[in-house]
Formats: sequence, C-alpha cells, structure tokens
Amino acid sequence: MTIELSRPAAAPMAGLEGQRVLLVGARHGVGPAVATALADAKAVVVDDAAQADVTEPVALVDRAVEQLGGLDVLIISAPPVRNKPVLDMTPEEMRSVIEDDLVGPALQMQAAARHMVKAGYGRIIAFMSMSGKAGVHHGVAPYAAAKGGMLTYMRVLAAETAEYGVTVNAIATALFEAQTVTMPQEKRDRLRTQIPVGRFGYNEEAAHAALYLASPLAGFVTGECLNLSGGRFMD
Repeated sequence: MTIELSRPAAAPMAGLEGQRVLLVGARHGVGPAVATALADAKAVVVDDAAQADVTEPVALVDRAVEQLGGLDVLIISAPPVRNKPVLDMTPEEMRSVIEDDLVGPALQMQAAARHMVKAGYGRIIAFMSMSGKAGVHHGVAPYAAAKGGMLTYMRVLAAETAEYGVTVNAIATALFEAQTVTMPQEKRDRLRTQIPVGRFGYNEEAAHAALYLASPLAGFVTGECLNLSGGRFMD
C-alpha cells in the first residue's frame, strides 16, 4: 500500500536569521522554493535576478558581497536540463552546456569561497542532478558530465576550505513532481513504481535540505552529496 503524503510545510531553520545569502537560479527549478524557505527563515537574500549581468559569475558574487556587506551562504540552483542525443549535438551546444553547468558554477563557488575563507565562516551548496552520479539517462551526456565534474570539484573545494570554517556540499535530485506534470499518466505511473517511497519529490523538500546544509547546524558536514531520490539511488 502506498500512502501519498501532502507537500511538506515550511519550517524555519534555526540559525539562519540574518544570514547573508546569494541564491543563484532563484527563478528556475527548485530556486523559488528555496527562496521562499530562506525568507521564512529570515535570511537576507540577494538573487541573481537582481544582478546586472549573470554571465559574469565572479562579478555576480562580488556584487552580492558588496550589497550584503559580506557573504555567509551561496546556494546554486541547477539550470534546466537540455536534452539531446550526443551524436546530434554541435560543438557549440556541448560547450554551452559545460559552461553553464560546470564552469560558471565552479567560478561562483571559488569567488564565494575566497570571501568566506577571509571571514572564517561560510556555507556553499550546489544543486545537481542524479545524472551526474548515475550517468545512465539518454540525451544528457554533457549535462551529466558537467554535474559529475561539479561533484568532484565540490569535494576538492570542501577539503581545501574546511579548516577555515567553510563547508561545501551538493544536493542531487531525481524525479520531482514539478518535472512530471506534463508527462502522460502511464509514464508517470511507470516511473513512480521505480521509486521505493512510491512518489515523486517536492521542491519544498529540496529547499529544506538546502536550509539544513546552509545553517550553522551543519558545521560537521562537508564534501557530501545528499541524494533526494526517494530511495531510487543509494550510496
């Protein structure tokens, strides 16, 4: 028997009040849910929509630091997946995916870490896809490669900054309700049977996970990638 749970209610995370947060990708994916959760936790948030040029990742971070007077937390919401078979992709399309999903976020994390190391405190959280760990889905080769690279990059950055009070973690999401609403019901039902908990995830659950990793309560967690897959992927 499967019990379908309601969406999780928002719950403020202890220790985030007044924390200075840059949220990248606040307008897509899990970004809106994360933004709402941060507001409920009374964090002080700047998002990339408020920045003049999001194509310059280092400048984006530096402007946020200037606006906020410092930076305690960086959260990066993953951009939408661009599906296309490997053999059909142009070199330009492949470079674009790698740039958007690996190079840009890596530079943002580096820039944020530099500020945080000087301050002696910081939290960096990057959302990624389970395809970056599993890498078995057709049509997502450059995206999966970028996310796999981000996973390794995150762990090296975590090791290099841990002694300075900075933690660096990732959250890997699988199938969420919002991603399946346009699917035929038959496909939804088939995919749901592959998930041990018997349902798709909710964006609010991703937001709650991000708030924990962003909080002072997670000071002993770094270099980790939290799976949000309902048990479909385990490691």
